[in-house]
Amino acid sequence: MRHRFSELFDFGEGPDGALRAPASGGPLFRLYGGQVLAQALAAAQSTVSAEKLAHSCHAYFVRAGRTDQPIDFTVLRDADGRSFSARRIEARQDGALILTMSASFHVAEEGASHDAAMPDVPDPETIVPQDEVIAAALPHMPPHRTVFWDRDIGIDYRAVEPFVTIDPPRAPARRAFWFRLRDPMGDDPAEHQRMLAFASDLYIMHTGLLPLGISWSAHDLQDASLDHAIWFHQAFRADEWLLYAMDSPYAGGARTLGRGTIFDRSGRVVASVAQEGLIRIAG
Repeated sequence: MRHRFSELFDFGEGPDGALRAPASGGPLFRLYGGQVLAQALAAAQSTVSAEKLAHSCHAYFVRAGRTDQPIDFTVLRDADGRSFSARRIEARQDGALILTMSASFHVAEEGASHDAAMPDVPDPETIVPQDEVIAAALPHMPPHRTVFWDRDIGIDYRAVEPFVTIDPPRAPARRAFWFRLRDPMGDDPAEHQRMLAFASDLYIMHTGLLPLGISWSAHDLQDASLDHAIWFHQAFRADEWLLYAMDSPYAGGARTLGRGTIFDRSGRVVASVAQEGLIRIAG
C-alpha cells in the first residue's frame, strides 16, 4: 500500500552498485535525521530475506545532509547465518559521507519474555494534536525554527505533558508522546520498522533540555542528532497509536542523551531507542 513516505524508499541505481534515493526537496535545506535513518534501514532490509526482520540498528550522523541532493546508500554484507544477518550501511551525498549504520536482522523465534509496565497516561483521543500546539507557537519562533515546524510531517504526535515553547520552566527530564502515521500502511513489518525509525528522531533529544529550562525553539540553540540506536522487540503497526516514553539521564559538555521506550496501545514494549545529540548554546 502506497503512502506519502513511500517515494523515500523508491531506490534507483547509484554509482558502484549503490542504492540511490532521489533528492527529497521541500522547504528545508538540511535533511531531517529520521529520514536518512529510515532510508538506511530500508537499504539494509532490501538485502536480507523477508523472514529476517531488523532487531537493532546503530547509526552515526557524520555530517548534515541536504534536501537538494540525492543520497547514495552502500550496503556491506558482513554476515549471513541461519538465524542472523549483519549489515553495514554508508550514506553519501556527492561522495561525502553523511551517515553510517550497523544493522542486525533475526528470524523470529519463541522465547521467555517480559515487558516493562507502560506509563499510566491519558488516551491519545483526549490530547490536543501537536500540530495545533505548534501552530499557536509559530508566531513566537525565530524564522529558522518556523521553516521546520510549519509543515505537515505526516505523523500525528500528541504530547502527554504540556509542551512549552517559550521560556519553559525547569522540569524533570521525562515526557511522553503518542504518535502514529497519518496514512494507512500495508502489512509489511519491515515497512513499519522503518517508519518507526523515521518518527523516533523528532523529540527524544530535547528531553534533556527540560531540567535546564532551555527552549527547544531558542534562537541561540544549535542542536543536531549525533547518533541513534533502535532495538526492535515485538511486532507493531506504525499507523496505529504508539506511546513513546522518554527520559534523559544526563546533559553536559554541549551534549545530551535521550532514552525512549515505545509501547503499543495494549502495553506491549515494541522498541527501545537511545540518542545523543548536540545542544550547543551560541556565544
